[in-house]
Amino acid sequence: MGDFFPALTGIIPLLFIAVLRPLGIFIIMPLLTSKNLAGTMIRNSIIILITIPALPGLKENVFLSQPHVIDFYFFLALSREVFIGVLIGFVAAIPFWAIDSAGFLLDTMRGSSMGNIYNPTLAESSTLLGVFFSQLFTVIFFVCGGMNQLITTLYQSYVLFPPGESISFNRHLLDFVVQQWNMLFVLFLHFSIPAAAVMLLTDVGMGLLNRSAQQLNVFFLAMSVKSILALIVLMITIAFSLDYVRETLLRNLYSISTLWENIL
Repeated sequence: MGDFFPALTGIIPLLFIAVLRPLGIFIIMPLLTSKNLAGTMIRNSIIILITIPALPGLKENVFLSQPHVIDFYFFLALSREVFIGVLIGFVAAIPFWAIDSAGFLLDTMRGSSMGNIYNPTLAESSTLLGVFFSQLFTVIFFVCGGMNQLITTLYQSYVLFPPGESISFNRHLLDFVVQQWNMLFVLFLHFSIPAAAVMLLTDVGMGLLNRSAQQLNVFFLAMSVKSILALIVLMITIAFSLDYVRETLLRNLYSISTLWENIL
């Protein structure tokens, strides 16, 4: 019992600094916000549970084992830990933002964007297809190992980028962020283009039909036809699109290890 409290006193400061990276992930990752996890208490408990397995490997870290003065440099080191977590969460959140944007585009093109509902995945309002795509990809994310890869990337960051290391804000970091933004648009277009192209061709066809049958109410007819054709195309392509999004997410999380080596 006498050895318990000294050991606990040494673990608490270590845990305080180590939780900042998963906290950064939970701040930006749509699935892991306090709203989706039914409160801040549950979110913080999950953060601590994720952090505990990494503590034995951090005991020998020089930055964590030495006492620190609470000054500007100490808070700078803490902000670096949060920044690393936010960067990992940013990479993991991109597919969710992309497919929600794709759903918004398709609902706008088929004339149903006014029917917004609450999207529990992103904790904000979204369109019908945006909610459907987000929840479908959430299932794929957990079933196909996305969460495991996210936690693995977090633990690898402790090895490749130990707490206390300085970050070099060089071209590699900027290129990585730009690449991720570019990937967001690539995923957005990859997911939405097949159905969007069909609806665009439907609009062209309805426009030509209106030239020959001007009494026909093409506007309301086109909404129904576009919705039916878009859903048929989505039924054909959604499996391939979701698989591409999943592979891109896992590949991007894996590529973060290369980024740590370039910004040290």
